Amino acid sequence: MTRKCRPQPQLVGADYWLPVEAFEVGWAVAVGCNNLRCPDCGEAVRSDGQPGRTVRRYWCACQQHLETWTHWVGGEPEDLYPEKLRWYCAGHPNLTLPVVLDGVRLDAGTDWGAVAAAAVLEEPFHPPGIDLRQAWLVRLYHLLSRERAAALSTAITELLYATDPRLVTGALDFFTTERKAPGAERIAAMVTARRDWFAETPHPSTPSVSLLDDAVLVLHTRLLATDRAADRPALALAKELALAGVGPYDTAGTLLDHDPKWLWTNASALVQANPEWADRIAYLATQQRASTRPGLLRDLATVAPAAARKAVTERIPEPERQQLLDLLPGGDAEADLNETD
Repeated sequence: MTRKCRPQPQLVGADYWLPVEAFEVGWAVAVGCNNLRCPDCGEAVRSDGQPGRTVRRYWCACQQHLETWTHWVGGEPEDLYPEKLRWYCAGHPNLTLPVVLDGVRLDAGTDWGAVAAAAVLEEPFHPPGIDLRQAWLVRLYHLLSRERAAALSTAITELLYATDPRLVTGALDFFTTERKAPGAERIAAMVTARRDWFAETPHPSTPSVSLLDDAVLVLHTRLLATDRAADRPALALAKELALAGVGPYDTAGTLLDHDPKWLWTNASALVQANPEWADRIAYLATQQRASTRPGLLRDLATVAPAAARKAVTERIPEPERQQLLDLLPGGDAEADLNETD
């Protein structure tokens, strides 16, 4: 059985990673495909390039391509001057066990928890040009069979309950990238159970922030899906944390996608809990239906008048702009509106 690079194979410059092992299927941006073939001449695509020389040359019998960065084959239609490369990924064999991968032996009896913990503390190998934390574990997750990949990600989930902040951070980094991996659905329960510990524990690489900040970012990645696949426990916890002022800058935008009624009911409370959210919430209010904007902005202006007026001034065209400004604190129509409430 073989797998193919998805969504398309990549060509990479000489400073990026072109694996040599046949089983290395493309799993991230800047992982080059090492099994390209041309449908026109039928030849395998060859390449050469030395690290530090920037340019890697790819060629077959009928065409060539010079690459300095990364290039999705088949992604050219959106380019200003598309290059019609028809090369395709001819497939990669599955990684079969036993195998020694970057000095780590993997076999039927592998303790995936031990492998994960060791890799978090010291990566066996970090592919050049791959801008991901815990890239080795992410790569291993994609190379393993579905059953073993699930065992690995489940083992990584257990690291979320470790007492060593480095292990916890490593697990969070993994699930930031692999938000749908088995075990990610337990993140909300984990943050709930360890909330105090997370809040009191400095991030190992950025002591000025707590691990709770990192955990909440991962929690919000679970909310990128807004359909039936949405993580309901994560949403409930995100709301609870937001009312305490805890969450990333676009917390309001995320909650708006999931539950607009809840957001606008609690908008003033959110700003009071975290004043840094005022500008973002005010902007979101200006993007709502014209019939609802006056009420939303007027309510928001009771706790963040400057943010409300700024959003209206910058985002709403005339004549509605002046009408809204008149309704906000300091506006000419404010007193009239109060009399009719």
